Amino acid sequence: MLRSWIAVLWIGLLWLATGPGQMAVAGMVTEDAGRLALIERRGVVRVGVKIDYPPWGMVARDTRIVGLEADLAADLAARLGVALELQAVTSANRLQRLQQGMVDVVIATLSDTPARRRMVDMIEPHYYASGVSLLHHKAVSVAGWESLRGRPVCLTEGAYFNRELIERYGIRPLVFPGTRDTLMALQDGRCVGWAYDDTALLPLLHTTELAEYRLLDERIFTTPWAVAVAKGEGDAALGRQVAEIVADWHRQGLLNELQAAWQLPPNAFLHRQQARWLARDDAGARRCHPGLQDLFDAGCAEHAVSAADVTGRHPLPPWLDRLQRASGLQLVALADPFNQKRLLGGLLLTLLVAGLAVLGSLLTGVLFAACESLLRGGPLTGLLQRLIRGFIALARMTPPILQLYIVFFGLGGLLLSGLGWSPGGVLVASLVFSCYAGATNAALLAPALSQLRLEKPDWSLRQLLAAAIDRSYEGLVSTLVNIVKAAGMASTIAVPEIISVVNTLIAEGANATGLMTLLLLFYFGFVLLIMALLRLAMGGLLRCLR
Repeated sequence: MLRSWIAVLWIGLLWLATGPGQMAVAGMVTEDAGRLALIERRGVVRVGVKIDYPPWGMVARDTRIVGLEADLAADLAARLGVALELQAVTSANRLQRLQQGMVDVVIATLSDTPARRRMVDMIEPHYYASGVSLLHHKAVSVAGWESLRGRPVCLTEGAYFNRELIERYGIRPLVFPGTRDTLMALQDGRCVGWAYDDTALLPLLHTTELAEYRLLDERIFTTPWAVAVAKGEGDAALGRQVAEIVADWHRQGLLNELQAAWQLPPNAFLHRQQARWLARDDAGARRCHPGLQDLFDAGCAEHAVSAADVTGRHPLPPWLDRLQRASGLQLVALADPFNQKRLLGGLLLTLLVAGLAVLGSLLTGVLFAACESLLRGGPLTGLLQRLIRGFIALARMTPPILQLYIVFFGLGGLLLSGLGWSPGGVLVASLVFSCYAGATNAALLAPALSQLRLEKPDWSLRQLLAAAIDRSYEGLVSTLVNIVKAAGMASTIAVPEIISVVNTLIAEGANATGLMTLLLLFYFGFVLLIMALLRLAMGGLLRCLR
């Protein structure tokens, strides 16, 4: 029964989002004979590349996507004999874009890991390799990776090594959705360093703004990079052609040429790969070619990547097994204690931020509305009213995500540099959401209070507030429910609320349908609970005020 209801729910949502016609088109695409045939029929290959990872991928002044991997994509399209369409992807969504068919190929600094091989097909040979380093200010003492235990470290969402850093070195993670935000947090001094791919961090040392920063000498988690195609396409025509193209990149030295052109330091991996793929046996035949069963065993690769199911090591507890059988959802990721801890933490933070925002916005709305509508007197009172009206207008008209950035990175950075202290992400998110929703609540209550004051001049402030809340009840509830749903924006300032945790798990290979269904049910139940509590609270408040 539960499985049927979930299926009906998803079909209804998909129909509302796309319409029946588009659903039919999506079904025809999945039945296509092969992705290469679709690319040739379309005349365009869609390649996902990054735009936040210079010089591998970035946006030029004329808004074009440029970079080393954009150049590789252009060469790939030319060899396939089709036009190129570059699409921007991030560490968190690049594999999902491939799974959804939005791109045909991903060339986006993608490290080849067992978990990712469960989601997409990785093309061998690999075209690059990198390790993980730590960018930190020279004034910050970092003796080594072990010295980071218990200290705040900035991470970028979607990086494959984030979990290993947390588990192995016991860091206190501050996870940001993109490299720009991570760098801003590092420069603000919110973390001791930024752990990321050394290929991305090394060019930053040559910029003026990071002249006082350095990289930790020790590199860890060295991993090869691979071009990726959708699951099942690796052994099909598209995967075979891409593998031949990557092999030719090594033979012709194209990767070394592009690396030099983009002013990257020499990479020993590329030189070794070029020698391997140019080598011939005694008969004059190429010793390495993509059709070999195991490139590592044949001496044509230096990284052996196991395709083992890394999440299968945790047996399903009985309650999860029953839930999975009843719902038909794939919830294997929840068997992992590390994932359970992350989900529980995200759930608690979501409840905390939403609860504080609801209470704060109610108090802010009532206070500002009362001051703006009821106070009468001299010039100081008039000035106070004008300031309140200005604050209400500013808080209502400014997007909450912009307010989060201004307070967290702007004001927070000033406090940190001046006083050595800055409010944390949870506090900033709660304050911003309280003011944003509180301004809307004040805008709802103030006109009601003004009107009631004219209608009932003999009423006390308590009676006026009670009547104004009663008149504005539906609008207040709508505002508070919306701010509960907006709590997910707190992830932009490194608050790991439930939506960001689920997105991280999906980026790591967890089943998207299962986790998104649970997330949908959670928010549906959470909003219903908030509405019920608000109804009770409003009733109690009205009784007290009267």
